[in-house]
Amino acid sequence: MSSGSLQGEVSRLHDEGQYTEAVELITAEIKKTPDNPELFVSRAQTLLKLEKFKEAVSDGSKAIDLGGGWEAHLAHGKALFNLGQYIQSLETFNKGKEKAGSQLGQFDQFGQWTAWCEERIKKLGLSDKSTSSEADGGTMKGKKSEETTAAAAAANVMPVPKIKHDWYQTETQVVLTILIKNQKKEDVKVEFTDTTVSIRAPLGSGSEYSLEIDLCHPIAPDQSTFRVIPSKVEVKMKKVDGLRWGSLEGDGAVPSIKTSITGAQDTENVPSYPTSSAKKHDWNKIEAEVKKEEEAEKLEGDAALNQLFQKIYGEGSEETKRAMNKSFMESGGTVLSTNWKEVAGKKVDVKPPDGMEYKKWDN
Repeated sequence: MSSGSLQGEVSRLHDEGQYTEAVELITAEIKKTPDNPELFVSRAQTLLKLEKFKEAVSDGSKAIDLGGGWEAHLAHGKALFNLGQYIQSLETFNKGKEKAGSQLGQFDQFGQWTAWCEERIKKLGLSDKSTSSEADGGTMKGKKSEETTAAAAAANVMPVPKIKHDWYQTETQVVLTILIKNQKKEDVKVEFTDTTVSIRAPLGSGSEYSLEIDLCHPIAPDQSTFRVIPSKVEVKMKKVDGLRWGSLEGDGAVPSIKTSITGAQDTENVPSYPTSSAKKHDWNKIEAEVKKEEEAEKLEGDAALNQLFQKIYGEGSEETKRAMNKSFMESGGTVLSTNWKEVAGKKVDVKPPDGMEYKKWDN
């Protein structure tokens, strides 16, 4: 199979979420031409999608040894990063960027990945001094130093539970859903660039959930948002153009052929969005299930009270909403009435809780 034909078939399998089949196809080609670095790069990229990071490290390293380009360093660095080997990952990214030179152009993926590495190294208090100090002390010392550094990194990185994520798209947005429960919005950190998104959230085990994605096409960071609800974290990314994305991950480039989602959906009764899964999803059914799950979520304390008020307001008449707004604002948040006739013709007085006294703030 020619290089172009192979890449086209691998891309098709990626679009359909058939990553295992793509690995098998590339492996068959590697057996025929075991000295081709591009094949090892392609398999490493596919293994990353399967979250087989150790195997991806091996393929990335092999591609580099065979003289692979900057793509080999990028795949190798991503795999090391996902294994928590941030120092080695940073070194690999720096070498790849140096090798790429001006080839990267506008969509430089190395910049964001090196920033993520540096942030993790600083946060975990890691250092490569021990490795560099032993560099002249012989092979055994160098190996021992590397093992010590790796052990230090492992000691600082908590095992992270596998948390599912999926995505779909509309004509104007790409929506990423992470099924991580009971998070507070102030604890969830989402960062957007033109071609990447990073999501981090604390986990109950003391570890941190982390997801870094190189996006298929550019987005508008200042128009992208996220929301946190009890059952999930939802990230909405604004498309720069109304293009149909063939996959979530990629190199951030603008495709030469622009495909409108609207046109693609005209022939179908139910939208079928591309996804990282080979399984087709009925998104209307999924949305209904998520709403049902949110309604069944049992909250406590202030969260439960706020949920009740939101339900009353959302399902209430216009008079109910006006009554709630007027009473809340005029009473300084101490009264919440749903009876418009009761509050319409008078100012709602402040009623502090028992045992407390209301005082005006003096400027």
